Amino acid sequence: MGIVIIIACVVLIGVLSIDGKLKKHLENDEHIIDRLDILINIQKDKDKME
Repeated sequence: MGIVIIIACVVLIGVLSIDGKLKKHLENDEHIIDRLDILINIQKDKDKME
């Protein structure tokens, strides 16, 4: 029974680690998207001025 609890804890720690990494990647992707939106809007404004 103790082995099952240890395995469950290891699996839980692994899942939480993966979840944390995915959240960091998601935040990074959101920052990239925000920057790209800004650049797109700047380019659209330049195109309108020409």
